[in-house]
Amino acid sequence: MKKHVFGLLLLAPAATLAEGQYSVIEAPVVGVEPLVRTVTQRIPHESCWDERVRVVERGRGHSATPGILGAVVGGTVAGALGHNSRHQPVIAGAGALLGASVGHDVGHRRSERSYYVTEQRCEVDYELRDVEEVTGYRISYRYGGNIYHTHSSRHPGDTIRVRIQLQPLD
Repeated sequence: MKKHVFGLLLLAPAATLAEGQYSVIEAPVVGVEPLVRTVTQRIPHESCWDERVRVVERGRGHSATPGILGAVVGGTVAGALGHNSRHQPVIAGAGALLGASVGHDVGHRRSERSYYVTEQRCEVDYELRDVEEVTGYRISYRYGGNIYHTHSSRHPGDTIRVRIQLQPLD
């Protein structure tokens, strides 16, 4: 019996409308289906770690002493080795150049100081994640004994507002 009373109440406002006018009623919702789409999100993740790093300090204002000392020693040794040769001046000069080069290299090694420190390194990686999001709702509602369907961007609840309008049939 309640169904018939409800049906009469729904039809009663429409019967009192003049042509072109409308009435708004609350129709019962009989079904709601969410409309979803899948969206891929890029989610940043920062990864950090500690890393040992070698630091080299070079001394400033290198001394010329190692090079000079190397030249003297190299020239003296080469001159002594080539003392019976007619090319002794050339051998002594070559020994002095070689000694200066060795002395220079040794002097630079001694002026370098190295040590290790721990530094934090970081990088950003991205995780791809598929997420479903609701874009709207497909709503089924009952009016006058029939089921109708519509779409809405929000969930309607238990009832949906429906506009009823009288129009003549051609």
